[in-house]
Amino acid sequence: MAFEIKYSEEPISHGLHTHTYYELLYVVSGQVAMTVRGRDYACPAGSLVFLNPFDAHASRPVELPYRRYYLLIPPTQLKAFHNDVLLLSVFRFHGEQFPYVMQAGAYKPRFDQYFSMLTTAQQEGGQYADTRAEALMTLILTDAQALRPDMFIPANQLSFLPVQDIMNDLENALTGSFSLQELAKKYHVSPNCLSVHFRRAVGLSPMQYVTQSRLNRAKFLLQHSEFSIAGVAQRCGYPDVSNFVRRFRAQFGQTPLQYRQAGHRNGK
Repeated sequence: MAFEIKYSEEPISHGLHTHTYYELLYVVSGQVAMTVRGRDYACPAGSLVFLNPFDAHASRPVELPYRRYYLLIPPTQLKAFHNDVLLLSVFRFHGEQFPYVMQAGAYKPRFDQYFSMLTTAQQEGGQYADTRAEALMTLILTDAQALRPDMFIPANQLSFLPVQDIMNDLENALTGSFSLQELAKKYHVSPNCLSVHFRRAVGLSPMQYVTQSRLNRAKFLLQHSEFSIAGVAQRCGYPDVSNFVRRFRAQFGQTPLQYRQAGHRNGK
């Protein structure tokens, strides 16, 4: 499968952090208080929370039992996860006013069933596991879009610029050099114009998007590979290892080696 789904009942709080993947949290029962990019949200049963690798967030259960599913999608697998750009926009385009949380309301029994069936599909596997998973995710995302169409905004409606294409260009530049001037020239606008429209759609400037994407990729490689620190730096667009270590520590509060040694190698 292009993603992993987990179920938990443990009443665990998490301090402010980011992930290396996209996440969809679904609250089955109880309630959790969340802070996302500095804003507070109450998430009772039936809440769906959409997070991407740039969304710094914290969570604290406030009503037990707190039962939830959380679906994790590696950035490299997002396009394999689903082929509908409109439906994927809820994960990618988190502009300055993005609400993050939606309530299932009368749709809650449906979502309870969808997530339960997704978990079963993952556990059972088999020849058609991916087909079943994609069908269930289509149901989840289309029902969510029916509930909150304002959270599913195509890139061509966010700006006269093709923001989706710009994001793809930035992601292709993660391992090499990045020039805002050259990118703006490609789309026949000024660097300032491109930055303003990109921030409006995504919630970050192009440079912030590149930097955060590189550092998130570094976290992923530190967790899931045997590359040396220098090897990770090279694969994340940092030919100068000392610059990589400095930026990583400024973002995450510890050096890459400390991060790996702290037990993050094989998990969250």
